[in-house]
Amino acid sequence: MMKPHINLVCERCGFVYTMNTQKSECEKCGGLIEFIFDDEYLKRIKFVGDISFWRYRSVLPPVQKVISLGEGGTPLQKSQRLADSIGIKDLLLKNETRNPTSSFKDRSASLIVSDALSKGFSSLICATNGNHGASIAAYSAKADIDCNLIVSKNMDLGKLAQMIVYNAHITESGSDIQKSIERAIILEKERGWYQATTELNPLSIEGLKTISFEIFDQKIVPDWLIVAMGSGVTIHSLWKGYKELKTMGLIDNPPKLIGVQALGCSPIAQAFEQGLEEPIKLDKTETDALAIDVAEPLFGELALRAIKESGGYAVSVTDDDMHSTGREIAKFEGIFPEPASASTVACLKYLLNDKKIDRTDQIVCLITSSGLKTDDILQSLKKRSKTPGLSSKLTTKEEILRNLSHGRTYGYALWKKLEKEMTIGAVYQHLADLERNELIISITDGKRKYFELTEKGKRVLTALDELKILL
Repeated sequence: MMKPHINLVCERCGFVYTMNTQKSECEKCGGLIEFIFDDEYLKRIKFVGDISFWRYRSVLPPVQKVISLGEGGTPLQKSQRLADSIGIKDLLLKNETRNPTSSFKDRSASLIVSDALSKGFSSLICATNGNHGASIAAYSAKADIDCNLIVSKNMDLGKLAQMIVYNAHITESGSDIQKSIERAIILEKERGWYQATTELNPLSIEGLKTISFEIFDQKIVPDWLIVAMGSGVTIHSLWKGYKELKTMGLIDNPPKLIGVQALGCSPIAQAFEQGLEEPIKLDKTETDALAIDVAEPLFGELALRAIKESGGYAVSVTDDDMHSTGREIAKFEGIFPEPASASTVACLKYLLNDKKIDRTDQIVCLITSSGLKTDDILQSLKKRSKTPGLSSKLTTKEEILRNLSHGRTYGYALWKKLEKEMTIGAVYQHLADLERNELIISITDGKRKYFELTEKGKRVLTALDELKILL
């Protein structure tokens, strides 16, 4: 009997499922199920046709009916003006805003809706925090499939407008994506609908891995590939693509991967910093970048594995850095990214300062979605208008400095000492601001990062004491 060239396999325990299995989680160990191609099959593969998503059909799970809006084939743009402003030599932007709905999720949506149509489904269900739902709605409209979307209360208006225009049925459920996913699982079982949620359909990974194939076909295997992380599915998918390219014999050394999160929602980045194998648990998140505002990243463990296997890093940046960098990308390169996408460029100055990358390295930053789809900036301005004034912000930073005046400590310990209603991500954001202003320095000792006062920080505390006497 001939060995199948593709199987559905649990990534954790290796149990093999039948190809028509409609589930994403292993019933034996709770691991995630994904498609695995036979190595010998991959070694025989040759890509055929112009660079586009369906050029890679031979390394995608089979579908009988293809639903396409012209996805893929996005530019890999040399970005010299932006590189010069940052102080690096060779920077390229993989511009996924050029997809049909201005998002990289069109790749997964094309494959998922093609699969739903091929299997005879007339309705599908999808939990979404934005881009994926807009893409699924567009491709469902093309396929004449009834599209049911479960969204959270925090939803970018631009993405919601796309869903409405594409005639999707939209239901709000809960304040975060996890609540929407739980509702989508219930409706799938109750109504017998096709499950199109990113986190619940392994075809999502297969669609996104084609970005790695395209970058290779665009004659680039960079030193570093930088990706924003929410659920962690994107960085895991890209690593899967590069591992398949290596098995095909097309590359020897894949790029090192850097995953970026918002400081106010960084369960994967904090886990990487602490040397953990799984993302940390967050009670609350605090970021305007809704596309990566995921407190419980389902692919977090796999994202950490991809980063470590590649020899890369996980880092986090402030919302302010994302917004300001987004404007720089638009000004220098004519690409308007959503804030989450801008994080991949925003982190470069910190990576340079920490000597984690070299100025001469070749770097590709993934720009996943257009800023025209988001209202992150407007939400940010609205929030700032309601935030306490300078004295309140100064008080928090002053408290941090005074705690550090007693000796070095680490972020979690500071958070516990502050006893304020704020997330640990907010504490790290204050620490980042203080370090940028050279009032504190960070020191890595083993698996933990410590902070301590600089001489400048001590002088600032003294000045504050003198100011209070005067007042």
